[in-house]
This record gives sequence, C-alpha cells and structure tokens, in this order.
Amino acid sequence: MPTMPESKHVVTSEEVVEGLRALGAGPGEIIFAHSSLSSFGWVEQGADTIIEALIRSVSPGGTVVLPTLCQRDKERRFETWDIATSPSDVGKITEVFRQRPDVRRSDHPTHSVAALGPHTEQIISGHATAGGRPGPWGPAAFGHSSPWDMFYRLNVLDCFLGVTFSCNTMRHYIQSRLVEEALSHAPDAAEAAAAVRGWCTPGVWPDYQGPMMQERLTALGLVTDVTIGAAVCYSIRAREMVDNALAILRAEVDTWCPEDFREWYHRCTDGTGTQ
Repeated sequence: MPTMPESKHVVTSEEVVEGLRALGAGPGEIIFAHSSLSSFGWVEQGADTIIEALIRSVSPGGTVVLPTLCQRDKERRFETWDIATSPSDVGKITEVFRQRPDVRRSDHPTHSVAALGPHTEQIISGHATAGGRPGPWGPAAFGHSSPWDMFYRLNVLDCFLGVTFSCNTMRHYIQSRLVEEALSHAPDAAEAAAAVRGWCTPGVWPDYQGPMMQERLTALGLVTDVTIGAAVCYSIRAREMVDNALAILRAEVDTWCPEDFREWYHRCTDGTGTQ
C-alpha cells in the first residue's frame, strides 16, 4: 500500500457525499454517473470510497446506476459478450461497482449499465429485448425500454464526476431519438431506415460534439457544477438534457450534424435533401 505524501489532500467519503448533494443527489434519488477516479486526486480507499459515497448520497431509498460499457474487441463484442464476466472499460469505478455481489447488470454487449437500489429491475430488465431505434449498436442499445430510455422516463440525475459531456453516453440516446423522429416522417420509412448506420455497416448518423452541447445546455442554466477534490463535476436532469438537445438539433441540424446525415434528415422531414 503506497504511503500518501503529507502534502496531498485526501478526498474522503464525506467530501464526495457533500459534493454529490450539491449536484442534486438526495434520499430516494436515482443517480447515473460517468466518472474518472484519477481526476479526484488522492481518494481515501480509491474506487470504493466513490461508490459508497454515491450510495450514501441517495440513501435511503435511492438507486445508483453506472455505465459498464464494453469497447474492446470492437467488431466482436456481440460474439464475446458475457453479462457476468465481460469487464467494463469505462473507468475503474465502474468495474469495481460491476463486481459487487449486490449489483445487477443489464444485458447488452456494448452499452450495458449496472445498478443497485429499488429501481434496479425497472431500469435494467428490458435491455435484452429493447428495440425500435436503429443505430450503430443495434436496435436494443438505446431502444424503447432500454436503461437509457428509462433514464429519460424516470428523469434521473445524470452526473459527470471528473469528466465532461465528451463522455456523455446519453448523447447516443439523443441521436437515436432524432433518427427515430425523422423516420416517423419519412415518405418511405423502410428505405430511409436502410440508410442508417448499423452494426459494423456504413450509413448516416447524427454525430455531434458533446462538449459543444454542454456549453449550450449550461448557457440555458440546466447544468450544475461543483468541485470535489481535484475533480470538476457536473449534473443535469436527463429529461432536460434530452428535450433541450433534441430541440437544438432539430432547429440547427445543418450546424451540428455531418453533411450526409443532414441530407438524409431533410429528405425524411421536408423532402429538401439532394437525391
């Protein structure tokens, strides 16, 4: 066990709980968090301290959810996925959380989440059978009744602990929603859907810059920030994030999205795209 230099500030569980409460956590809350352990500085007992603080910040009656995404073996993830053993590779905190015996994980090869608390079943149970939204990770990843869909329905507190919206996985849910809306207006929905990027197949997709959207949402007064240890942390309500980001993208699709998507989007929604 390394010895901490005397000059180092030790980030304690109490400090993390206080910061999470400043971000909006409280008893009975559902909190979803992206995180970077190293961003905090020297944390007392490491990842376990952050996890315990997350649990305490929403107790009693709250639920903690963390992403447990698998990004290794990119082209083979649907073949190699194992819900019990496939590691989360989006940070130490998420992998330690995933391995806790009281934590349950959703069943999806690329965009699983792990949860602990009363809302666990409601959040994770529909992932394997979700659908209705085509995209690069298949129709279930961000589909109806997926955890990401439940985050929106339940209006969870979405937190970014030592990371920015460049790590915002709800961005992909927003992209999926924008595609779904466009398809609902398309003169030939089947033809339009065939042009959408799929798993390891080319196609259109509404890529946009997460940090730029963070700036816009912050300007609207929707983002709260606080510093915990050395980590700058942010929070926003899932529904406010999604609804406002979608409104911005709809109104400014030509500013935010790639050219091939813009043309596809206009063909679906108003017939003005080039053929």
